[in-house]
Amino acid sequence: MSSLWRIRHRLLFLALLPAAVLSLVLLSYFVVSGLNALDAEMRARGETTVRSLAPASEYAVISGHQASLRALAEATMRQPDVRGVGIMALDGSILALIGTPQNPLWQRGGAGRFAGEGWTGFSEGIRRTMIEFEDYPDPSQPPEGETVMGEVGTVYVEFSTANLHAQKRALIGSGLLILCVGLAVAAAIALRMARGFSEPLRRLIAGVGSMGEGRLDARVPEESSGELAILERGFNDMARRLQDLLETMEGRIDAATAQLAFQARHDPLTGLINRREFERRLDEALRAVKAGAGGYVLCFIDLDRFKTVNDTCGHIAGDELLRQLAQLLQRRTREGDVLARLGGDEFGILLSGCDEKDALRVVESLRRLVEEYRFGWQEHVFAVGASIGMVVVDGAAKDVAELLSLADQGCYLAKEKGRNRIQVCRREEREFLVRRGETNWAECLATAIEENRLFFVAQAVHSLCRPEAPAARGDQADAARETHVRLMLRLPGANGEAAPPSAFLPAAERADLVPALDRWAVAAACRAVADFSARDVRDVRDRGRLLASVSLAGIGEADALFALIEAETARLGISPASLCFSVGEAQAGAHLAEVMQLEQGLRALGCRFCLERFGSGFASFSYLRHLPPDFVRIDPAIVRDAATDRVSRTTLAAIRDMGRELGFRVIAEAVDDEAIRSALCALDIDLGQGELFDVPLPFALWLDRFFARART
Repeated sequence: MSSLWRIRHRLLFLALLPAAVLSLVLLSYFVVSGLNALDAEMRARGETTVRSLAPASEYAVISGHQASLRALAEATMRQPDVRGVGIMALDGSILALIGTPQNPLWQRGGAGRFAGEGWTGFSEGIRRTMIEFEDYPDPSQPPEGETVMGEVGTVYVEFSTANLHAQKRALIGSGLLILCVGLAVAAAIALRMARGFSEPLRRLIAGVGSMGEGRLDARVPEESSGELAILERGFNDMARRLQDLLETMEGRIDAATAQLAFQARHDPLTGLINRREFERRLDEALRAVKAGAGGYVLCFIDLDRFKTVNDTCGHIAGDELLRQLAQLLQRRTREGDVLARLGGDEFGILLSGCDEKDALRVVESLRRLVEEYRFGWQEHVFAVGASIGMVVVDGAAKDVAELLSLADQGCYLAKEKGRNRIQVCRREEREFLVRRGETNWAECLATAIEENRLFFVAQAVHSLCRPEAPAARGDQADAARETHVRLMLRLPGANGEAAPPSAFLPAAERADLVPALDRWAVAAACRAVADFSARDVRDVRDRGRLLASVSLAGIGEADALFALIEAETARLGISPASLCFSVGEAQAGAHLAEVMQLEQGLRALGCRFCLERFGSGFASFSYLRHLPPDFVRIDPAIVRDAATDRVSRTTLAAIRDMGRELGFRVIAEAVDDEAIRSALCALDIDLGQGELFDVPLPFALWLDRFFARART
């Protein structure tokens, strides 16, 4: 508001200043002119009066007729503002005096003008004149006229200036009044003009202030004209556009917020709630049960044979299978139940308002639904199953993690007992599960790594068609013969059984134990090569060197693995070329850039590289251009069908041809009978491993058997 008043004051000042200056100039001019005119009028009156009185007094002064002079003085005295009249002879004697002249110098004689406080006087000499008449004028002489003979006296008339001063004051007062009236009119006009400008400006300022406070619905009346009207329309248009933009942005933000909130709680692939949201709802159910309300049953579902779909048709097909199964299960799930995707091919269901018996009936219908479902992709049709672990949510459970652990254990037992079944995990059976060492894979695995209880089982890679396998790529002709052995990780159980990686890797991934697992595998493989080289067997000639092939569970922390390989090979005095590290084709497809970085780093160290479980689809052949391996290990599902399936033989032939073109060697996995070996030999696949040759043995036992055979 203060700024608005300053603008109004400036407008008033700018409007009034020219009017005030012009009025003052005009007033000064006219007042001064009027005052000068009054002075001139007074002077003219005085001069006229004395110039008229002097000739009229000439005769009476010459003749000394004082009565006539007095009469003349009295007649002059009757004129306005005359306050004194005096007639004086040449000798200074006063011939007539009327009134009270204030000028003490009037008796000096001569013509002049005198002024004093409140009066002004005029004097004029009385001159004698002679009139001559010529009867016979001479043309060469000037005409007849008056002849001035000299002064005979003086007349003096004194006027009062009171009336003159009154007229002057009236003139000045009138001028000031006119000035004030003019300025007042100008001020009124200027004020109206200022209001006409400042009021729209005030509305604009108020509108801008409202917008600054966030009220974008502020508008100003469009009542002005000219440029102000343009400003008002422009402001309202801007405000409307800003409001529309804000509403649009708020709508987008609300939608984005809702989308983010949805994504934070839901799985992007299937649209089901995710693990975090499922655990939150499970926690609410557990609190409700502990408070004595409701009955809940938790189910953990793991799909059977899902990896076959991924390996055969790729991850796009696997994702589509998960989407279809999610929709299928969601349509069959009861209202009030919670279905979630927990990760990978794992789903969770929280059944509400039912006991164990009712839950078994519901879950069995879901299991049959998955079992009867057929998934088609291109020319393939797949049947999958569901291994389900089920646990009743009761108040004795410590927390959500314990419930999920129990359900996970039940799921694992269902897979162990033949898959595609339901396993109820009851709390009273927990000690039995603990004794079997299967309660918590992550905990068992972490303990085994810390206590160095993991171990390798070894299975040699053999020539399928010839007694001796040719040298691997990169070896010179005179290089020592290599013994190629695959080292496979195992986790010892409490009952003496050994669990394969497929049993504990999901738990390792959830518990972030994969890097530690790979570090253990790298160090153990280096020790295996060193043990082979250090074996003191004098009667074994040309035993060559060991090529140990180890599968990596993860592809992260590659720099740490490189540093570990470099340090261990230097410490043990072994060649990095004795180590071959394998990565699954599925990992290469999902994380091609990371696998390329891993392969390049291994080659820089001198190690070899292998792609395993290869051949799930022809699209996967493109990986070979980016990841030129030393070995390719064919997926067991393709190898087992080599003797009976034409498509499998075609795939094997394509892999063989790619190997010859790119210079890698092909290893057939799961060569378990002679029919498979013969079919592979017919296809000229020269390397294989399987139970036809030997069964996997713990590495120490395999080492003893290898050297025992070498002696014979």
